[in-house]
Amino acid sequence: MFEIQTSDIPGVCSLRSPGNRDLRGSFHKLMHAPTLAAAGLNTDFAEVYCSTSVRGVVRGMHFQKPPHQHAKLVWCLAGAVTDVILDLRRGSPRYGRAIAFELEGTTPSGVYIPEGCAHGFAVQSAEATLLYLVTSIHAPAADAGIRWDSFGFDWPILQPILSERDRTHPDFETFDSPF
Repeated sequence: MFEIQTSDIPGVCSLRSPGNRDLRGSFHKLMHAPTLAAAGLNTDFAEVYCSTSVRGVVRGMHFQKPPHQHAKLVWCLAGAVTDVILDLRRGSPRYGRAIAFELEGTTPSGVYIPEGCAHGFAVQSAEATLLYLVTSIHAPAADAGIRWDSFGFDWPILQPILSERDRTHPDFETFDSPF
């Protein structure tokens, strides 16, 4: 069974899957609805994605605007990343604050990101593979983001490899949160 630890941002949890390892390799459970539900987390997942990125890549900070917002369960399956969550919920005591988790695939580790938070990561290893379970269907018109370097987080990469989309997201200071 995996372990769940809460954080100082409401609804954000870190997860670790100790799993089993033997001479054949390893086996890990990454989703158990009763365990997540007991922790108050939404398990009504609608889509699953997988990304592979190389060292120096920063992806983020992504979210979907209402009414297509979603919670995410993100697992690092291989490699290592610094995973970052930014609270965009106006009523949250941690609004505008970011929290980071070091995720690695040797013993799969992950994060649960509630609706109303932006998500991104920086790849620390030669390559990293992440698995995302999300609670809503992707709606391109609702796809949004905050510029990765605009909210005071000290990223571990100074010259990241970015997509054009991530390079041109609005900065946090001018962002009008719909959450």
